[in-house]
Amino acid sequence: MAGTNIFRIKNTNSFGSSWAVQLGNTGEAQAEVLLLSGDPGAGTLGTTTANSRFEHPADTPIYAIKWNQVVFEVSTTGTAGTAVQHANGTITITPNNWDWETQKSYTLFDDSDGSVSYTYKTYLRNSAIPLTSTESDWIVITPSFYSLSYLRNRVKDKLWNPQFVVDRVVDNWINEWKDEMTNAVVQVNEDYALGTVNVAFGTNGYGTITTTDFKYPRKMEVTYDGSTYVLSTKQPISEFSPNSEFNSSRPQHNWEGDNVFQVKPSSTAGTAKVYFYRTGTPMINDTDELPYPMRSYTKSFVDYGLAQAFQKDGKMPEAEARLAEARFQKDMFVNQLTPRDKTGPTMIELIEQIAGEEDVPY
Repeated sequence: MAGTNIFRIKNTNSFGSSWAVQLGNTGEAQAEVLLLSGDPGAGTLGTTTANSRFEHPADTPIYAIKWNQVVFEVSTTGTAGTAVQHANGTITITPNNWDWETQKSYTLFDDSDGSVSYTYKTYLRNSAIPLTSTESDWIVITPSFYSLSYLRNRVKDKLWNPQFVVDRVVDNWINEWKDEMTNAVVQVNEDYALGTVNVAFGTNGYGTITTTDFKYPRKMEVTYDGSTYVLSTKQPISEFSPNSEFNSSRPQHNWEGDNVFQVKPSSTAGTAKVYFYRTGTPMINDTDELPYPMRSYTKSFVDYGLAQAFQKDGKMPEAEARLAEARFQKDMFVNQLTPRDKTGPTMIELIEQIAGEEDVPY
């Protein structure tokens, strides 16, 4: 019933002392958040610090959600500034608010004195303990033209029904095309989107690359003193024996797995600087932006998203036409990123006439 602070809970194992609990499923009209009064322990009764606002049937689910508030921080100078707690920005979580288009719950904060140039961050808070979560990423009121949210909106603005697909699906399409663009250009420009990471190896020479965007290696440099790096040469594991000798001035390495290598000589610990091809980081947050080289080809992302939407709706001719447009843009992008400089080994430009013997005896 409404107006009670004692609730019968079948299992309290996951309920911490003074944690917040949610009564009802997210999005339901009568879902609400209350704070436990202390630790429910192993009993079956949970007591909350305030009475419930709504009636809840006996089979209402109760979730241990830990936090009961969301705190909004604001920066008046954009993402270059520092986010500080807003004077009126501590809001009780409202689990009954649900956006059917995005399939997400939300807690509303109306900054009546705000500006489109302001940026925000949030974190969760338990007002009883007190305990806080880490900060969110920046929330931007006016997103960049190259941001995930702007690309998503451009796709949905061209749909016959913006509610035909939810945001999560459009975001997946955008990231699919980002991967395709990256993989296509790497085939013609082996130095595109390289990353670097320093990996320590022990006296056995073994090191493991753990960076999440590692795809496969391009180059490795080794240092044994922490300052002087020497180029390491790759040597397949089948081409040396246990009696092979190695020199620290000309180190070599072999790979023994997707991300595990061994440096030789290995009698001294050191650090390997690995240059690697990146898998690319998916755009997750609304403010995440396309890499700089892709920003002239945003239309390809929109066309690809529309192609997937048409295909989902069974409109194959329209889908094929949009996909052809996206691929045309991709080809232009690949051509732009194809290396054209003449400083590499593929061309030697002669500035002066070369004088010398016409016949050289052997």
